[in-house]
Amino acid sequence: MHHNDLSVYHIYSLSLTNQPFINDYQTVTNSCEEIVKWIPHIKEMGFNAVLFSPVLKSRSHGYDVTDYYNIDNRLGTNENFKYLVENFHKNDIKVILDCVFNHCGRDFPIFQELKNGDRSKAEWFMGVDFNRQSPMGDYFDYSTWSGYYELVKFNLANPKVKEYLLNAAKFWVTELGADGFRLDSANVMDFDFMMALRYEMTQLKPDFWLMGEVVSGDYNRWVNNDVLHSVTGYMVYKALFSSHNSNNLYELENTISRAVPSQGLPLYNFLDNHDQPRIASNVERREYLYTLYTLLFTIPGIPSVYYGSEWEMKGVKNNGSDAPLRPYIDIENSPKATDITALIRKLNQIRANYAPLRYGNYKLLFLKYHEPFAFERAYNGEKVIVAINNQDRDFTISLGNENCTDVLTNQKMNTSNIQIPAFSSRILVFGEIVNPDKIIIRSEIVSPPVINVSEDGIVTVMEIKKEIEVVHEKSQGNIQRTKRLDELETNLIKKEKQIAEREKKLQQREDKLNSVINQLQTILEDLKN
Repeated sequence: MHHNDLSVYHIYSLSLTNQPFINDYQTVTNSCEEIVKWIPHIKEMGFNAVLFSPVLKSRSHGYDVTDYYNIDNRLGTNENFKYLVENFHKNDIKVILDCVFNHCGRDFPIFQELKNGDRSKAEWFMGVDFNRQSPMGDYFDYSTWSGYYELVKFNLANPKVKEYLLNAAKFWVTELGADGFRLDSANVMDFDFMMALRYEMTQLKPDFWLMGEVVSGDYNRWVNNDVLHSVTGYMVYKALFSSHNSNNLYELENTISRAVPSQGLPLYNFLDNHDQPRIASNVERREYLYTLYTLLFTIPGIPSVYYGSEWEMKGVKNNGSDAPLRPYIDIENSPKATDITALIRKLNQIRANYAPLRYGNYKLLFLKYHEPFAFERAYNGEKVIVAINNQDRDFTISLGNENCTDVLTNQKMNTSNIQIPAFSSRILVFGEIVNPDKIIIRSEIVSPPVINVSEDGIVTVMEIKKEIEVVHEKSQGNIQRTKRLDELETNLIKKEKQIAEREKKLQQREDKLNSVINQLQTILEDLKN
């Protein structure tokens, strides 16, 4: 599965399973059985990946890790968790773990050794100062995450620390089957460490996905071929709800144009999560939910829905406590489904069926103050037009003269007369319509770029592409794709990289040749004179 194909269901594991906030480290509860019950719902909603907020053993909320090689005893044992991962995999759902490599908890054994007098362990942590006491009463001070002394910042530049954490990461992939990591606090992590992690994980699992928590900054620093595949799109998150509440979609469009790295490297998009207010509480009008969820699944990036929000669950922090954002939900007596529940399911189907919504470039088509916002996603000769109307009155806009179908309503229309009712959206496709009841998990394969290199290089790529299309055609309609298709995708990516490298070398040779020619021309001119 290509990373762009991901559609993520986000779970806060400890709260979802109704576990106590403070860990006694003694009681082992197989809460993984509770999570298994959620798999049919997650699959039926059309999600193909699940993100578990921290599952490693910790003292409290999961981000103060005590043990990097064991599941939190409030969730069960490693074997319990392995069984859980296997069940998700059987249902074609990837498993992404929220990993905390920037800092640990005070119960982490090596910090305890330092605390008990072994000063040699100071090299494991940042900012250790034996001339000052910490607010926790320690005989030394130390660096923390954001001033929280329960969270001790690792010295990721120390080879011992780096090796320890990389080995732990490998353990969760090789032993328990993780398909990706969310890196907590990636915006303050050591880049060399993240690059090493990217390399090691790719060696173990070529399609492994690394996404980092980055609240602000230039996303291109993290999202590139060397560091991470994606980061949390907090700028987009803020612009989504803010542009609706302020009735100013220019804010959203400017943010999309500015925030999407290179107009193609996908951000991890969301409307709420375990740290932010529920979107149902964050919007000034419930009607905004219709256009917000449509945007979530159609703008560039990977969509994520936080557990419970598909039922319009509300929640805001209470006196700084995140507890209201992280409730227990009994899936066997889950909240009643609403039209938003159905909309999210439908949007997952549409996004899975139309490649431009996963791979396509973004282009603004229409935007006026207090009027609709329309944009195009185009990929491989195919396009989808998305038109959003968050106003309380109907609008009609014109975008050319082509016949199309709104796959949200299956209504046929022409782009010269796009009628958009109040608080609604249009997702317009052209040509053959994919069965709306058919979910295609496997995406179309990214076409190889047209590159002026040797004929052998192009022929090799095209042959792979042709075989991919044959295998894909034979397997249409099957959620379980063949291993051969995955192998072909990997080979295609390798060949494209080889061609890109050859093109770069050829360009360098051409530049040198042009430089020599220019020098010779200069010499000739001098001789003539």
